[in-house]
Amino acid sequence: MSQNLIINQQIKRMKNQVVVPVGMKLLIKEIKPETKTKSGLYLPEIALKQTFQGKVVGRGDQVTEIEIGDVVQYADHAMPTPMKHQGEDHLLLQVGDVYAIIRYE
Repeated sequence: MSQNLIINQQIKRMKNQVVVPVGMKLLIKEIKPETKTKSGLYLPEIALKQTFQGKVVGRGDQVTEIEIGDVVQYADHAMPTPMKHQGEDHLLLQVGDVYAIIRYE
């Protein structure tokens, strides 16, 4: 088997990788700040303020308060683990680092 074929097969498997959090952990899709203003100006990367918010896409079996689909605010000092989930960047986060659930009514 050629080296390129092996690498292509590994890349295909990584795109289908599914992360299932365990215990008191959450898998979140980070909400990035807007890079374009309402007037159409693009903001440089250095001017963007990190939101420390994310949408919950997975939760461990011991998590009771937070549901999949909730938007959560987490601590700026949290140290989430970057993960690839279904080919996209996500963060694996301890429930104790979540300050609030953000709801819009």
